[in-house]
Amino acid sequence: MNEDPTYEEIMLIDEELIKLVLKRVEVLRHLDYSRVKQVLNSRRIKVAEVLSQKYSLPHDDLVHIISYVDGATLKVIKPIFVGFLGPRGSFAEEASLKVFNSQGASLVTYNSIRDVFRSVETEEVDYGVVPLENSLEGSVGETLDMLAQSSVKICGETEVRISLNLIAKPGTKIEDVMVVLSHPMALAQCRNFIYTKLKNIVVETRSSTSEAVKEAVERRGVAAIGSELAAKIYGGEVLVRGIEDHKENYTRFIVIGYRPLDVGVGVKTSIILTLKDLPGSLYRALEPFAVRGINLTKIESRPIKGRPWEYMFFIDFSGSVEDLKVREALDQLTDRVTSIKILGSYRKIP
Repeated sequence: MNEDPTYEEIMLIDEELIKLVLKRVEVLRHLDYSRVKQVLNSRRIKVAEVLSQKYSLPHDDLVHIISYVDGATLKVIKPIFVGFLGPRGSFAEEASLKVFNSQGASLVTYNSIRDVFRSVETEEVDYGVVPLENSLEGSVGETLDMLAQSSVKICGETEVRISLNLIAKPGTKIEDVMVVLSHPMALAQCRNFIYTKLKNIVVETRSSTSEAVKEAVERRGVAAIGSELAAKIYGGEVLVRGIEDHKENYTRFIVIGYRPLDVGVGVKTSIILTLKDLPGSLYRALEPFAVRGINLTKIESRPIKGRPWEYMFFIDFSGSVEDLKVREALDQLTDRVTSIKILGSYRKIP
């Protein structure tokens, strides 16, 4: 069946409109974002008046059309802002750079996982990057709790190998180190090195590995355990690389936001569900996935805040909510649970 010639003609006109919008973007792209906003806002009403008189079109309709095009222009020109769990030099920053560096994103630090979520919810940033789980230490409880209560979606994920280093003020020798600073988890993951390679030292905890590195490079006889990125940022010298007890140490970070990333490989979906307090309720909830051959890659229970001895379940599985068998499984699951929340279908950035 042939397409209606009128339809084809409209499609060609629409294509020309898009080309003109993109041309408009290129004319403005060299300007600072705030300057672009100023230019567009200052001219909108005047342009509508001129075009209304010239082409006998309703003034208000033209204002709406121009406003819409201006909004699209700003979205294209506006840089991406990404919030991450700081401070600078954290492994969350490494994850953020891994995902967004090629897009020229502006990175913003936040003091807590909750703050990262809130910054995305209020559109202070476009995306957030937070740790979800570590291959040795397990899941990050605060991230799970925020996913349960927040409106944001998981838009992507990546893994960062946790390589820990002994870092100090440039010129420091390992035998000069009397105090070692770091986050409690990092100290625990380097226990063998600390107690076999360092003698008679004092161990002190800090809120983050980055904070420890920043402090250590300003003090004599003090070293920190942290990332190589932190050493570069704060001007520290790496005395010993790779001091972690287990080399296969990875942290899985998720990208949160409202728009899926169009990069990455594979597709995974995450959901949260709560169950009826009945025998076999978990079995019945998982059965729709099993009978359709959908691979569950993670399942974990988490206490529900304010409801003692009640739990929610976090589940990851292969596939997208757009896949037919996934939709069928979720439809069947809905009748077997008390609640279900789809956190998103997303890809992994390698």
